[in-house]
Amino acid sequence: MRLTSIGALLLVVGCGGSLQPISSTPAPAAGDARAPSPEALAAGAPSSLALPPVPLVTGPLTPRVVYPTANALIQSRDSNFIFGSIGNGNASLTINGTPVHVWPNGAYLAWLPVPPADAPRYDLVATLGADTARLTHSVRLLPPAPSADSAVRDSLEADSTAADTIPPPADTVRQRLTVDTSAVFVALGGVPDSVPADTDRVIIGRPVPRGTYKWFLLPGTVLREVGRDGDFVKVRLDGALDIWVAASDAVALPAGATGPVRVVGNARVVPAPDYIDLMLPMGARPAYAVEESGSDVILTLYGTRATTDIINYAGNDPMVRTVEWMQETSDRARYTVHLRQRPFGYLVLWDNGRFVLRLRRTPAIDSHRPLSGLTIAVDPGHPPIGATGPTGLWEPQATLWVGERLAAMLRERGATVYMTRTTMDPVALGDRPTMARRANAHLLVSVHLNALPDGINPFRAQGSGTYFFHPQAEPLARAVQRGLVARLELPDHGIFYDNLALARPTWMPSILCEGAFLMMPDQEAGLRTPQFQDAYARGIADGIEEYFRGLPADR
Repeated sequence: MRLTSIGALLLVVGCGGSLQPISSTPAPAAGDARAPSPEALAAGAPSSLALPPVPLVTGPLTPRVVYPTANALIQSRDSNFIFGSIGNGNASLTINGTPVHVWPNGAYLAWLPVPPADAPRYDLVATLGADTARLTHSVRLLPPAPSADSAVRDSLEADSTAADTIPPPADTVRQRLTVDTSAVFVALGGVPDSVPADTDRVIIGRPVPRGTYKWFLLPGTVLREVGRDGDFVKVRLDGALDIWVAASDAVALPAGATGPVRVVGNARVVPAPDYIDLMLPMGARPAYAVEESGSDVILTLYGTRATTDIINYAGNDPMVRTVEWMQETSDRARYTVHLRQRPFGYLVLWDNGRFVLRLRRTPAIDSHRPLSGLTIAVDPGHPPIGATGPTGLWEPQATLWVGERLAAMLRERGATVYMTRTTMDPVALGDRPTMARRANAHLLVSVHLNALPDGINPFRAQGSGTYFFHPQAEPLARAVQRGLVARLELPDHGIFYDNLALARPTWMPSILCEGAFLMMPDQEAGLRTPQFQDAYARGIADGIEEYFRGLPADR
């Protein structure tokens, strides 16, 4: 399930977003038989040749609205979708007087004008012969948008009362009020001596309060506090960069405490069978960032000086060609690791006075049986929460069906499979990447089903999509997307860069799949069938196999 807000876990319908896709293959033309027109979809034409026919349901008339939920605030002022079921596929339906197509199983999906302010409700009338059933479904509406004339008038009135005094920007005001010049220091996640050296926990840093996740810092990192905004603390990484962390993660050090001195000495590159470590001795945990650029891994150390005179390449291992460093500013150092090929995975560790960048070796691949000997983590998305389709199919159930089929296919192709869940019991979102890392998986794939945010026409924006975050996973996302489009025969929704929890792991390439839209009645019906579950799983398995087959043989 994709959501409009990255990292948010809201209820109901699912997880569609308005992000722009990175197309992996051209979308089918509007007239292509594999891509029914929006009008045909609205009339009930199947959105994929791979979908089995929607079964006929002839039960009693029971109008039901799945979305929007009762008294929900509709986030659109113009048009919006409404979907649910009426219990009988032979019945007819109107909503607010407009005829709405009913699928054979009694499901409906309509794209309608938002109800008027004086009648904020949907009136459903289902009819079957002489039998009629009605439902009134109340919603809440956004306040009217200000008119252009009123916006201009308000601006002129504000100018006339300003008396030539221009207030500083809001951020400037906040900073003036909150900056503490007495050099208060905080330890992220606990004081350095109290946090474990090897942990899967990270502290989230954001460019603005309540903003997107951008930095992932080691617990025990000590930084200067320079401001507060509600539940967030502004901390200084170095002289040129401040970020925000949750106040609950910032443990104040005693008054008079001073910040650590971080100086990197001589470095070592130390090989192991499955990885190679860049070890940088220094006095305290630094704030850091890791970036990928082609076959380079770039490590930025904030609040740090480098004085690395010698770099020892122990064992003369060819995986790392060279390591270069430079002092970018007086308190920011950068180390660039030049690898022989594109990075496969990495971790950051703190080991008894050494900052360790652990670089994972690309696994050896048998081109004839590319999954043999590999461990693949399969994550059936949700619960908790998850999308719900028009007839009540809950996303966690459908993703478990697909995940189980995918696991069986991967095992048939030689892989060891680790499942993050095998029951309908909830598994915390943050635990799933950790489970995959501790299983030492070579790949993590999370299986989801999509939906859209308010205000987007579902008959024009749907299909199969694949999401990645780190560059190392981009080739995998493209390969799996090709597999999904080929097997499911839905429109190519594209691949997306997205800051998702299941796409953030760095130890292995990690992706999230949204193979179908659960809010589409024909796709929800298909997901109840073994054939369509099998097609979804097989598309992922084909893409995974293609990805590993294409990896370079040189480790």
